[in-house]
Parts: sequence; structure tokens; C-alpha cells
Amino acid sequence: MLHTILITVDRIWSRVENACAALAGVLIGLAMVLTVVEVISRKILNFPLPGIVDVFELGMAAIAFFGVSQCQRVGGHVRMEMLVRRLQGRTLWAVEALMSTLALAFIGAVALASIDAVERAYLVQDSTMDLLLPVWPAKVCVAIALAILTVRLFLEAVDGLRLAIHPTAEPVTASRVASVADHAREEIEEALGADSGNESRS
Repeated sequence: MLHTILITVDRIWSRVENACAALAGVLIGLAMVLTVVEVISRKILNFPLPGIVDVFELGMAAIAFFGVSQCQRVGGHVRMEMLVRRLQGRTLWAVEALMSTLALAFIGAVALASIDAVERAYLVQDSTMDLLLPVWPAKVCVAIALAILTVRLFLEAVDGLRLAIHPTAEPVTASRVASVADHAREEIEEALGADSGNESRS
């Protein structure tokens, strides 16, 4: 029953994470375009774009935070696995559940603090230096991204606890510990897959 619920929730939440990561990617593309336009305008027309630093300052919050939950889901964050990699069975999943719970508590506290920061920035009408753009929308992006990550960590903690009780079950959202050989094999397969795809197109 819990396995089915986790699969359903993970499928729905993955779509939310992918949408946020895609939005961050679009914002990165826009930042690159604005950078090129600003350089051309400054060097050729001798007319730097006004408030470009303000725009980057506000957009950087979404760029930096909107992809963190998806990165957590696919195991893209740096992990210190020298000890965890030696564990197996119930011990492994119990440690994973504990680590996810500690991360959940920390990120949840930061998310709540970020909501207070949004309220404070809105009440005092905090703004940027040049264009006087309101800062609170950028802080809302941070709060939303942290809330999404909090849910992801909760799913990982629940699945880790489930696996600690039933170590032979199939992981759904829990972090999977891969060996160095597994990482190397995955990278080789991805590289060969990309090469074969390019050859087929040519």
C-alpha cells in the first residue's frame, strides 16, 4: 500500500520538480541573452543597459534554487559515501532514513525562515539599488523551491524507513548508493548512447 502511494506521489512531484528545473533553464538562457545584449550595447553603442545588475540579482534566486529538488531526486548533489557505501540491508536504509530526516528538519527550518524573510521584505518594501524593483518576489522563489525540496526529503525519509523495515523491497524515492564502478558504467553508457545517437542522425 505504502509502495503504491509513494510511486504515485513521486510521479506527481517529479513533474513539479521537472517544471521548476525547466523554468530555471529558461531563466539561464534569458540571462545569457541579456549578457550578450548588454556587452554589445556597452562596447558598440556605448550605452550600458540600466538596471541589468538588478535583474540578474533577482533572477539568480530562481536560477540557483529551482533545480535543487530535481537534483536531489536524481542524486546529483555531492555526497560523502565512504562509510555509507560499506553498509547493506537494514543498516544502510536506516542510515539513509536518518540522514534524510536530518536534512528534512534543516531544510524545513530554512524554508520557514525564508517565508518570514518574504513577509519582512514585503512589509518594509525592500527593493534593488538602481531600478528600485521589489525584492520579495525573488525571496518567494526561494521559499517555493525550499518547500518543494522539503517534500522530496520527506518522501526519501519515508521510503528509507520502509526499506529499513523491509530491506528486500524495491526503492522508490530513497537515495540509491552506487559504487564507483556503477558511476563509471553509467557515464560510459551515457557517453556511448549520445555518440550512437549522433551517428544515427548523421
